[in-house]
Amino acid sequence: MFANYVATPFVALSLVFLYMAWEVDPDYSIWILPFVLLSAAVYIFSPQINWWWYSKHPKDLSPGLRAMMERSGGLYRRLNEADKLRFRQRVVLFTMGTDWEQMGWPDEEIPPDVQTAIAAQAVSLTFGREQFLFDKFEKVIVYPAPFATPEYRFDHASELFAADGCLLFSARQVMEAFMNPAAWYNVALHEYARVFLLTYPDEPWPALTQENIWEQLEAISGMPRGHVESVIGLAGVEPLPVAMHHYFVFYEAFCQTLPEEATLFETVVSPKS
Repeated sequence: MFANYVATPFVALSLVFLYMAWEVDPDYSIWILPFVLLSAAVYIFSPQINWWWYSKHPKDLSPGLRAMMERSGGLYRRLNEADKLRFRQRVVLFTMGTDWEQMGWPDEEIPPDVQTAIAAQAVSLTFGREQFLFDKFEKVIVYPAPFATPEYRFDHASELFAADGCLLFSARQVMEAFMNPAAWYNVALHEYARVFLLTYPDEPWPALTQENIWEQLEAISGMPRGHVESVIGLAGVEPLPVAMHHYFVFYEAFCQTLPEEATLFETVVSPKS
């Protein structure tokens, strides 16, 4: 990370003056403290320093993660090469700007492919906007498999705890949907669609009040409501985030079946400046 390069000369000078104070003259010790404090300051503010640098000099995903993105579906596959690069750079920045927390991983860290698969869903929703982060929802907790929480005391694959600005995911379901988008509902895209709705509540969202809306959504995706709720692990799913999921994953079929709703979604996700 860039902050490490910033800190290196301060750490080195601290060690130089420590050596000089030990071997040459104790009076050199007075110079140790300023460089130690500067090193500490860089460490404390390293997230902000890294964000400033990489937002101006965006990085691409690693070759392995780029190949993984190419195998996925959704918005990314429909982009030209220039926009694909911009998308991947935003995924890197989104990953950097997210407060990740692992729960139950044997190596005590979330694999990069899981982070990328989650971040790509959020970036899909905000790709048409200048502001692509969800500042009030930076906390993401990832379990390797379905989990129970105090809110829902049974195993489920995703959850949005809006009061704390926190999203929770099962990596197993996230990766299954990322690699098999036509067959498996994407819980990461679902929860970030709910975050998008909370972030932009005044946009012209479609009402989706048709009596047969779930039949239409199933016709678009081949996914009945029972599949959606069984993958998430929670009943009572609202149709709007599901429709947003299908708009990105099954774009052509969505536009054919629900053209008015598709136009509204296009207005919301790619607002004209």
